[in-house]
Amino acid sequence: MHLREEDKMNRERKFTEEDFDKLKAGDRDSFNLLYQEYYLVLFRTALLILGNKEDAEDVLQDTFVSIYKNVKSLSDFDKLKSWIFSILKNTSYTRYKKRKREFPDEFILDKAEESPTDLGEDDFAEKSEIQDALMNLKEKEREVLVLYYYNDFSIEEIASICKTFQGTVKSRLHRARKNLKKELLKTQEEYEGELL
Repeated sequence: MHLREEDKMNRERKFTEEDFDKLKAGDRDSFNLLYQEYYLVLFRTALLILGNKEDAEDVLQDTFVSIYKNVKSLSDFDKLKSWIFSILKNTSYTRYKKRKREFPDEFILDKAEESPTDLGEDDFAEKSEIQDALMNLKEKEREVLVLYYYNDFSIEEIASICKTFQGTVKSRLHRARKNLKKELLKTQEEYEGELL
């Protein structure tokens, strides 16, 4: 079997409880499989939280180092996903607080690179507006929106990741939706004002 075929098979294979046990024993192949399964979703989440590609990459690297070093402390395979996202969240906010929020031009350029092939002009404008509005929210509001809508976590899973109550997650989610809507309406009003 060629190396490329083996890589393709690994990408298609899901990380199992057996892989989890091997990872806890220090197996590098199991770690690579975990990395392949979670890399994109973790990167996207970090990017949405931080709004900066370089910071997201740094946080992702720190997250995977932390996973590798600390996986032995996790006994329940069923909690792996929320445990990984907790590490990512904590690492992201440590980074976020150090730098304070900046909305970088390179992030806009990265999104612009997507527009010709992946998005129509209207879709790109809408995606950019949502990203701008998302970055204007408080970090805890942005966090629940990203976890709920971009990563499809349940209220219960978000509560576990954020180490808070389900009711708190529900109220943050409600407030975040309301504030996101306000931000989007503000953007729309500014755009309409420019047209006049």
